[in-house]
Amino acid sequence: VTTILCLLLAFPLSYLLAASGPKLRLILFIFILLPFWTSILVRSIAWVVLLQANGPVTSLIRSISPVLSDVELVHNRFGVYVAMVHTLLPFAVLPLYSVMVGIPRNLVRAASSLGAGPLRTFFRVYLPQTVPGLAAGGLLIFISALGYYITPALVGGARDQLISYYIALFVNKTVNWGMAAALSAVLIAIIAILGVLFRRLSRGGQYALP
Repeated sequence: VTTILCLLLAFPLSYLLAASGPKLRLILFIFILLPFWTSILVRSIAWVVLLQANGPVTSLIRSISPVLSDVELVHNRFGVYVAMVHTLLPFAVLPLYSVMVGIPRNLVRAASSLGAGPLRTFFRVYLPQTVPGLAAGGLLIFISALGYYITPALVGGARDQLISYYIALFVNKTVNWGMAAALSAVLIAIIAILGVLFRRLSRGGQYALP
């Protein structure tokens, strides 16, 4: 879910970056790369503060609609999605931007001049050329999200923990190193399989793995 949300948000944002001027592009890049400049622990705690019961986001929702006075935005799956998407979004924007900025604009104009409408031009001409960026961004986000520990532990609830949480649990609390090793092997196997699939899909392309 985090990967899909990041790609959906990153596509129009990357297109805006590729189509904007140098000054606006610089400002947008500063805001996009801002999560990289702060600790992941600080970012997670900040989202807890913003989404908690008496936080500014919840207070704003209550002022707009009293019906949603009991809405909970933190210590659940929604809070985990928000915090992880905020953290991982740059991993989708950067590959997509690097692909979009290299797409010749005359291809879109040529398709329009030959009678293709905006939707057909987008799906038949523009979108296929962004596939390498989508694949690279999706792989980076999915692999990073698989091993997330701090964000789900702070922002999520008991049902929102990922495999890294259980690895730490078996190592530090139950001292079940066998189960921790088995889960670690599963995590590494998933990442290796994804890496091989991505290499085959992108062989000969811009994002082919070594």
